[in-house]
Amino acid sequence: MQHNRDSSGSQARKGNRPPGLRGKDIGMYYRNLARQRKKDRGEDADPKEPQIRLGCNVSAPSGVLERVKEFMAHYSQAPAREDNYVDAQFQKQFRHLLSVNFEEFVLETKERNADLDCVNPKLDERLQLELEQRQLEENGRKRLAARKKLPTMKYADEIVQAVCENQVILIVGSTGCGKTTQVPQILLDDAISRGCASSCRIVCTQPRRISAITIAEWVSYERCESLGNSVGYQIRLESRKPRERASITYCTTGVLLQQLQSDPLMHNLSVLILDEIHERSVETDLLMGLLKVILPHRPDLKVILMSATVREQDFCDYFNHCPMFRIEGVMFPVQMLYLEDVLSKTNYDFQKTRDRRTKRDLPERRMKHEAMIEPYLRRIRNSYDSRVLEKLRLPESEGCEDIDFIADLVYYICENEPEGAILVFLPGYDKISQLFNILDKPKTPKGQRWRDHMAVFPLHSLMQSGEQQAVFRRPPTGKRKVIISTIIAETSVTIDDVVYVINSGRTKATNYDIETNIQSLDEVWVTKANTQQRKGRAGRVRPGICYNLFTRAREDRMADIPTPEILRSKLESIILSLKLLHIDDPYRFLQTLINAPNPEAIKIGVELLKRIEALDQTGTLTPLGMHLAKLPIDPQMGKMILMSALFCCLDPISSAAAALSFKSPFYSPLGKESQVDEIKRRMARNMRSDHLLVHNTINAYRDSRYSHTERDFCYKNFLSSVTLQQLERMKNQFSELLYNYKFLASSNCKDTASNKNSEKIPLLRAIIGAGLYPNMAHLRKSRQIKNRVRAIHTMATDDGRRVNFHPSSVNSGESGFDSAYFVYFQRQKSTDLYLLDSTMVFPMALIIFGDGVEAGVTQNTPYLCVAKTYYFKCNQETADVVLELRSNLEKLLLKKALYPAPIEENGYEKQLIKAIELLLSLDERLGEDYISSDEIDDI
Repeated sequence: MQHNRDSSGSQARKGNRPPGLRGKDIGMYYRNLARQRKKDRGEDADPKEPQIRLGCNVSAPSGVLERVKEFMAHYSQAPAREDNYVDAQFQKQFRHLLSVNFEEFVLETKERNADLDCVNPKLDERLQLELEQRQLEENGRKRLAARKKLPTMKYADEIVQAVCENQVILIVGSTGCGKTTQVPQILLDDAISRGCASSCRIVCTQPRRISAITIAEWVSYERCESLGNSVGYQIRLESRKPRERASITYCTTGVLLQQLQSDPLMHNLSVLILDEIHERSVETDLLMGLLKVILPHRPDLKVILMSATVREQDFCDYFNHCPMFRIEGVMFPVQMLYLEDVLSKTNYDFQKTRDRRTKRDLPERRMKHEAMIEPYLRRIRNSYDSRVLEKLRLPESEGCEDIDFIADLVYYICENEPEGAILVFLPGYDKISQLFNILDKPKTPKGQRWRDHMAVFPLHSLMQSGEQQAVFRRPPTGKRKVIISTIIAETSVTIDDVVYVINSGRTKATNYDIETNIQSLDEVWVTKANTQQRKGRAGRVRPGICYNLFTRAREDRMADIPTPEILRSKLESIILSLKLLHIDDPYRFLQTLINAPNPEAIKIGVELLKRIEALDQTGTLTPLGMHLAKLPIDPQMGKMILMSALFCCLDPISSAAAALSFKSPFYSPLGKESQVDEIKRRMARNMRSDHLLVHNTINAYRDSRYSHTERDFCYKNFLSSVTLQQLERMKNQFSELLYNYKFLASSNCKDTASNKNSEKIPLLRAIIGAGLYPNMAHLRKSRQIKNRVRAIHTMATDDGRRVNFHPSSVNSGESGFDSAYFVYFQRQKSTDLYLLDSTMVFPMALIIFGDGVEAGVTQNTPYLCVAKTYYFKCNQETADVVLELRSNLEKLLLKKALYPAPIEENGYEKQLIKAIELLLSLDERLGEDYISSDEIDDI
């Protein structure tokens, strides 16, 4: 069946076909239509010529091109000597620097610090007198007496001797034995007593910000000092540094890695303590790998590895069988109860949870649970009541799916157990917030009865430093302290009065699938090692109880220890950090770690860094890459906010970067998903962007705060005020960093000069695209089916995988897009492969900010292509102008990377920005012209 092409093409675009067709005839119609299109595109004309599928026409009107040329002519009038100077500086300061490998870099810094002499006899004498005086004062005597009760202090002499005789030692001790607080003090006080304190500087790394701060504050208290004297801390964007000599600094591992960039041999340190190495964070593993190279050059540097009793022999073997020093902790007995025991005691009914079940409660999950639990139930059927066995059959009885169950258990402990703090382990902020709200504003009679008898504290990494301190104070008389915490209370902080632990058995962990190149943050079951650590928190002050909200059958299936983070992470940020340390070959270095990542994961990371121009094609760090390496966020997010500074649209783009680095401010209560969906679509204001939705939401929240209606605003729109406040804090951090790096004239993310273009939606989409590229998806078809509200999409990412918008995306089910191209940050595999977030971008944005842009001709039709993946019809004049524009933009980015400064409103650099803005503004005018008949799938 053959039809006129123009009419059939038009019908296909509308989703229509000739009336009266049935069955096989429909298929024949579409087959013939597809063949005709291929013929018209010339795809079957010459088998020797590569088949190129041309997209829409991006040729710009000649008048626009003339104006773009004028802007570029003004830009090219920059003083010639300045450009030459940039090139000369680039060669001198950058290329030469990167030609030095790590070993050479180490030797250079070694020579530079050869004459370093820190000995100060007067300071040594003064510190000796101060120590003696403090030990005579009442406060000093009391606090020293309290310290001596800790197991670590009983080994003080042995620790000093072991450190003296060995360059590296491993101290293994159970959580709470005092090793983190006491080992640094033992070594510092020994140096003071021996009169050599001025050459003693101790740094102790911590995996988390909260632990660095709280431990530093506690150690200062023990030493009868204010913070910032002999003890201090340093974390990203916050510090209270101690004096330069005779001091202890608690810092995050990432901060120390940054300091290695200027002094890889750590000449100003005498003792380095790596704490909590059993957690196997990426930074700690990297630091241990670097120490293997550093230590031969610093024979006087002492390294102390500190670990809980988790595969400690691995660390000992890694450092050439270094001595292992064990500290036995004083642990009171802890009773371990499992879900079956807890249900026997509480008689909790899961009816509410059953009623709230939704489609998300998949049959597959129920089947897996049944396969695990049924054999176990047969084994224990004579030990537990039948009602308990019936409840164990429910998948939602485990973990923390039913937060009301955990609240009920808290009330049970309050009613039936002696005084003592309760520590509840939950996987993340969302669950912590739910339980906190239930306990703070109870709706049940039991909850209302106990509400005024509890002091409830959340504990997570996002809390402000001041808020965190309340967790460690004793509660008022007559109140029981309840701490709701993430994994940070497992090893990083010790709360002395905890007697009861509620272990949900769940935590958040990153996972990375190399095959699909997908990284996700998932809620998972903890390991047996985690459970032992959590149990130990209940035996600090007297015999305690650990309530595990999972069965013994579940525990049998748990892994023994967590998988090292470096084996389940994307590696782009890690590779950039190594480049700053002059480690040119990440493949070789990463193979030297305790657990080497898959070479394919390294390759994927290197290729992405090349595509975003953080590395050049030889794998060498670029100036842009240097800045991205210094920013404490994903490189793609870093590029996005750097571009927003240059293009004066900081506020909206930093909102997008903050949400991608943290989380969306929206939450979806069960049964309310459709309401949340409608609210998000309304707030998206038809911008076709999940990323700009976040900024619209933040702006609306700011308005509500101005009118003092923020609580009502958040409640009505299913928004978390705490998340919104955290996003604002992150935005301010980003702008402060960019200001410190001289990219901005103000550290205020809402500064007028930094936001002159913040209302230009095509530009905002393009800058988001510049950051998230090359994460691209192409919408080949959007079909609106009769009697269905939402459209059905056919789309694929640039690696050929079929994807769809996630149901939570504002683009899901939408029709009438003005462009068929989308950028995204994360995709997730569940029932299908989904884009969790997306922003529609236009072809011109891809052409200006993408990579591998080339001009060519096929079947007598000129085109521009992006990365040999996306091809657009384009006349020669437009292609020439765009390629020249890209070349100029590349030079500008290079200059700004070498000499960061805001782009002046009336300066010549602004002319290039205007040229780019003008081309991007065409998107608003062309709109649906970008959806061509060639972009509808063949059927």
